[in-house]
Amino acid sequence: MTISVVLVDDHAVVREAVAGMLGAQPEISVVGQAGSLAEGRALFDRLLRTPPPGKVVAVIDVTMPDGSGLALVRAVRDRSKDIGLVVLTMLSDDSTLLEALDAGASALVRKSAPADQVLSAVRRAADFPLEFSASGLAEAMRRQHETPQTTLTSRETEVLKLLVEGASVAQVGRQLFMSPSTVKTHIGKIYEKLGAHNRASAVIAAVRLGLVADVDRT
Repeated sequence: MTISVVLVDDHAVVREAVAGMLGAQPEISVVGQAGSLAEGRALFDRLLRTPPPGKVVAVIDVTMPDGSGLALVRAVRDRSKDIGLVVLTMLSDDSTLLEALDAGASALVRKSAPADQVLSAVRRAADFPLEFSASGLAEAMRRQHETPQTTLTSRETEVLKLLVEGASVAQVGRQLFMSPSTVKTHIGKIYEKLGAHNRASAVIAAVRLGLVADVDRT
């Protein structure tokens, strides 16, 4: 099946290089490019109205002149569970990787990675848009767990609210456009941050700490 790819990166040279590499593959067609978040949003508005043939994957840079590409990742994921979202970045810090996971990306690949890793991420994102993969994910999560935190990300708060309402893992995944394994990853992070061992203790801890003051506890 054809994979239609769109590229969002403010560096024209990078876009051209990635477009050339991907376009050389028989099943991949580059159908759009954008050099800013504003152009990217407009591009996705058109794509969502008139989807191109086959599966759709976006390759999005993080550092853009008008904001973070991860904001675009989150906006697209909030509107579609079917688009693969590959984050391509120069950054190598844990926070960027974990924020990409939280935003609903399908994968994160560093620009220093070999071309075949980018190609593999695009193909995997086309088949499994809701499954997040990234080199070093396990290590980043371990380092995060070693540093106690009590602040939930926006995605973690959304997951927690649904858990409070009695939603199952599958129901959370359907509502937030995430795979069950990704939902479980977020739940594990919530429990770790709150020092909880189950749903009830997580809710009690979050409310006590004022992290989810707007959660309906009735």
